[in-house]
Amino acid sequence: MEDWASRLKRLRMATRLSQAKVARALGIAPASVAQWEIGRSKPSLDRLPALAAIYGISLEVLCGPDLGSPLEAARAAQAQDRKKNRFPISGYVSGADRVVMYADGDSTEDQDIDLPFTGYDGLLLKVNGESMVPRYKPGEVVGIHLPGKEQFSLKMIGKDVVAKLEDGQLVLKTVMSGTACGSFILSSVNPLVPPIFDPKILWVTPIDFHISL
Repeated sequence: MEDWASRLKRLRMATRLSQAKVARALGIAPASVAQWEIGRSKPSLDRLPALAAIYGISLEVLCGPDLGSPLEAARAAQAQDRKKNRFPISGYVSGADRVVMYADGDSTEDQDIDLPFTGYDGLLLKVNGESMVPRYKPGEVVGIHLPGKEQFSLKMIGKDVVAKLEDGQLVLKTVMSGTACGSFILSSVNPLVPPIFDPKILWVTPIDFHISL
């Protein structure tokens, strides 16, 4: 009777794929595929659906009687896919455009959120309160990248940014042209919050996106 290691090798060879190509498709090292095919290790359950798709066979055929439950493999793959969309919240935007970043350890797992896309490598801030309506609504998520730039640029004019001021405050504002050449103003979405003229900053970074979830 064919064991799972022999079956994996046979299925790969039937597709005329090298171990390296299979590994590349799965995002793993070629040595891992080699280990499977000599019986030293088994592929994890969450990889089995992808492996079946690569070999062009059903999950039931791939799993056979000895590689794992097809149902459990499908569930494991779905759970892994959900994790790829799950990101931690790094801080929040409060009243008067103030931004508060969590210190290490302050953010808890229940603050993680699911984004409608994968692969984002920036930081996420959650909007609290209604002081920035209608542009930013309560519960929206804002994405930024750090480290930011050390100074403003003309490309930032008219765009929303998060800036760390020289006094240590973090704010979410809109960059506007100042009255003098090369000067800038940080304007608030909230008309009740006065603008900051010629702000002294430690860094500034544009908003990548803000979305409601």
